[in-house]
Amino acid sequence: MAPNSAKYLISNGTDDRVSLFDDGRVKVWSTTHLWTELSRERHNALGETVLLGFGRTLDTPGPVDRRQQPDAEFSLDPEQGHTVAATVAADNGTFVQFFHDGTIAVGNDGRDLVSVFNAGRESNTTRGGVNGVGGSVMVTFGGSYRPRTVRENDFQVELAETTSPRPNRLYKDEFLVK
Repeated sequence: MAPNSAKYLISNGTDDRVSLFDDGRVKVWSTTHLWTELSRERHNALGETVLLGFGRTLDTPGPVDRRQQPDAEFSLDPEQGHTVAATVAADNGTFVQFFHDGTIAVGNDGRDLVSVFNAGRESNTTRGGVNGVGGSVMVTFGGSYRPRTVRENDFQVELAETTSPRPNRLYKDEFLVK
């Protein structure tokens, strides 16, 4: 996964996190499980969304106690199933929806998906610990269209997009999740 300092860090109240980067990319990640792509859809004439769900649970989870505090955190109520718990919207049209069942949707109201790069990393004794263990999905959208209005949300962010998104790559002991 290409490194970059996250502009915003969002949590659904579990060990899952979403980083919204200033270059427009969105990274959904967990240190306890891998992710699976459940579906892609065109939700309006200009924009696409990808829905991500829990994949395989890791045998040895990564650390959860040394984390940066999120800029926003939302609570889930699993009894409410696949209903939206919270929506985070960016001024560039990107949005993230947390569902009560733990699934996460990443979309944009004016851009198409360019890539959904799903990678994972298992615990490896040769690396010296469990740092970096888990699943991460980097979502990149194409174009530069910015909608006039930002979708209704529970938390809003501004993304400058002054640089182009960095290319995706695997780290030495990372693997693609299919």
